[in-house]
Parts: sequence; structure tokens; C-alpha cells
Amino acid sequence: MTSSFLELPPEDRGASPYTGYTRAHWEAAADGLLDAAWKWSTPGRAMLDLPGRPSGSGVRSDGLEGYARTFLTAAFRVAGAEGKDPHNWLERYADGLRSGTRTAGSDDAESWPLIRDHTVFGQPMVESASVAIGLRLTRPWLWDRLDSGTQDRAEEWLRDALRHTPAPNNWYLFPFSVAGFLESVGRGDAETARARQRALDLLEGWYRGDGWYADGDGRAFDHYNGWALHLYPVLDAHLSGDTELAAHYGARLREHLESFGLMFGADGAPMHFGRSLTYRFAAGAAVGMGAVSGHTPLSPGTSRRLISGSLRYFLDRGAT
Repeated sequence: MTSSFLELPPEDRGASPYTGYTRAHWEAAADGLLDAAWKWSTPGRAMLDLPGRPSGSGVRSDGLEGYARTFLTAAFRVAGAEGKDPHNWLERYADGLRSGTRTAGSDDAESWPLIRDHTVFGQPMVESASVAIGLRLTRPWLWDRLDSGTQDRAEEWLRDALRHTPAPNNWYLFPFSVAGFLESVGRGDAETARARQRALDLLEGWYRGDGWYADGDGRAFDHYNGWALHLYPVLDAHLSGDTELAAHYGARLREHLESFGLMFGADGAPMHFGRSLTYRFAAGAAVGMGAVSGHTPLSPGTSRRLISGSLRYFLDRGAT
């Protein structure tokens, strides 16, 4: 079966009667998306310069975004397969990390832009979280195999996320995620601890009950609830084995899924709501995080029905 440029396996209505999608479909979708994006890589693999009009952050930040966001896909893909990487995705991201951090901030084709305050040049802070989570998920197969110089340069680049001001919303979870990665590889200190505690304190203030957060102060409710405000703290607790944090934030995720699990149509479409309509493509993240961590009221079959239905909804309608 083909969906645009994605080559998917035949449907399996025996294992998956509603969507026909199995794990093989998810892996094929991830590989197809990655393959398409990597056609636009720079020679040193530090940037993925996707076609189209540049964003307001500029082409260099956009190129880093192409690298970082696809790295999330590759990292979950390889970690979920327990390190099996038949397309050698991680080799590409390792090369890009070396190239991007070698002279970070320089004006050349490969060097990553530096991380600054959100009011100045903040978009790289967003991407730092994806880089950090990708490295954390794939540590045995990527980070642990890097030379010490590359590791040090990567840390130096990432630490700027801890030293600059995020936007007053879910952005505080980006330095939180960077700090969690640095601590997981033995590079934690007072600075990482401060970034983590600051984010958790803000989360408490944004919690509105019934499993829902506002995205910052006020009444900003949108798909960042599941994609960021639940995903990052629960994933961090899951990866670190912190049972206290897992219990606290996992209980909120469980309660969130009680209502959010009803926000998908029979055709798989996540509901339109809030400002983050693009992130409807990531709406299944909260459902998946609940299934992985065990903090969900949904049966495994229901979770699979929701996330596979959502993926199929987008692929069948030309999202790619």
C-alpha cells in the first residue's frame, strides 16, 4: 500500500481490524518520513534544509529544526526496536552532531546557531530539547560511541538552553529536557537541577485539574497538553526510573486520557482545538506515552486503535 511517497505493508485486518495498521506500518511510516527529509541534508549532515519559504527564524534555524525534529522520529524508531537500525539513521545524526557543534555559531553551511533568549533568537532552544531527548533515547547506540570532544561540544551547545530565557509557556520544558539528558549521562550539576525544578514548579501553577494544563498563564488549552506538558515530564520520569515523579505526573496523564481519549473521531481525526492545529499530527503522543508508561485508563487495544487511526487519518488524506 502506498501513501504518497510512503511504502507501507499490506493491511492486516486480522491483527488490526479497524485500521489494518500494525507495528510494521508505524516503522515503515517513520522510515518513509525520514527518507524523504534526508534528501534535503547538507553535506555534513548537520542541517536538513527542507524546501519552502523560510520561517521568521531564518534558514539556519530552519535547517537545525529539520535535523532535530526528524531526530525525534529516528530516536523513537530505533529505541522502540531495541537498537535495531536497518537504515543506519543514527549514523547520520551522529555525523550531523559532530558537524553542527564543531564551530557552533559560525556562519557556514553546517554550524548550528547558538541558543539565545526567546525574544532574541530563541527557536534553537526548542530544537535543543529534541536533540537532547533523541540522544537520551539512543544513548547506547549513539552518545556512548561518540568521541569525548564531540560529547563536550554537544554539552556546551545544549547548556545555552539552561542559561537563556524561554517563552512563558511549555518552552520551560525544553531546558528541563536538556537538563534531564545531561544528568542521565553524568553531566548534571546545580545548573541542571535548577532548570528542572523551575519547570516542575511552573507546571504546578499551570495545572487546572482533571488532567489538563494551561499552556502558560491564563486559559491557553491546546494540543500542547498531550504533546508537551504531559509527554516531557512523564517520559523523563519513565527514562530515569524516578518512581515519585512517575506517580505524580503519571496520575495526571491517566486522568487526562479519560477525557482526551474521547477527542478522536471514528475516522481517526483528532479534534480541532486551540492554537496548535499543526500538532494534531502529534495528538497520539499522549496516548502512546500512557501505554508505554502504564499510566493510562485505556486498554492496549483502545490505545492502538486511537493512535493507528490517527496516523492513518493523516496519511490517507495527503498529509505528506
